[in-house]
Amino acid sequence: MPTGPHTMTTKIWSLFQYPPKPGLAAAAAIPLLLVTILLLQAQRRLLERRGCAIVGGKYGRPRRVTLGGWRWVALLVCLVVLALPVFLPYAALFKAAFTRIPSEPVTLAKLTLHHFNFVFFEFSQTSLAIQNTLLLGAAAATIGAALAFVIAFLTTRQAIPGHRALSFLATAPMAVPGIVLGVALFLSYTRPPLVLYGTLWILLLAYLTIELPAAYRQLQTAFRAVHPELEEASRILGATRLRALIDVTAPLLRSGLIAAWCFIFICVMRELSCSDSRCWP
Repeated sequence: MPTGPHTMTTKIWSLFQYPPKPGLAAAAAIPLLLVTILLLQAQRRLLERRGCAIVGGKYGRPRRVTLGGWRWVALLVCLVVLALPVFLPYAALFKAAFTRIPSEPVTLAKLTLHHFNFVFFEFSQTSLAIQNTLLLGAAAATIGAALAFVIAFLTTRQAIPGHRALSFLATAPMAVPGIVLGVALFLSYTRPPLVLYGTLWILLLAYLTIELPAAYRQLQTAFRAVHPELEEASRILGATRLRALIDVTAPLLRSGLIAAWCFIFICVMRELSCSDSRCWP
């Protein structure tokens, strides 16, 4: 912008510029929401019908292919492919961070730590931003991992009626673009009875909503790796379902739970689209 090609998400963002037009933004967000939800439902139906079978069951070591002189060509192709999305952008990032004028060639005389000194020691808002980011990351990761753990248990073990609907609701935010979620949060929490706009609480709700599906998928896979017979054995010995979950299942899923916590924390640290909803108007 202003000369680049527009997408629906950038158009929704532009409708929140002054003067904001939340009604038009909501109308533009509805088609995105419907299409993504329909595709998510289609994906779920396709995966439910998919099955797999192992024939033979023996592990075979991969066969090495001798490239000879072509191995250097293959290496060059791999480096070129990696350079475009990884090496060049990050090299430009480091160059801009350590030089006063990014457009000039890099020399030892032009290297500087001025940008780091300004951002971390002179710019007063940096410490507050770091504090808010760490606080939101830890809170969203803790609450999100716990919520995903409970939902994964209820849906995988089919512990309640309507577990399929609960599973769909847990994964539905995956189909909602961040800009659409930002519009929905703005319209929901900028007026009574619950006014959260301008606070960290609305960001926490946004992060929990947008990161819950991935954590739920991870823990759902982890639950499927633990056979229900282990819980049934503890139930036979007199344990309640909750006690079996805490004493038997949870210790076996410790690594998966920690992985889900770390995943949510990392995603919150780099989240931007939902965070922007806090400062649109």
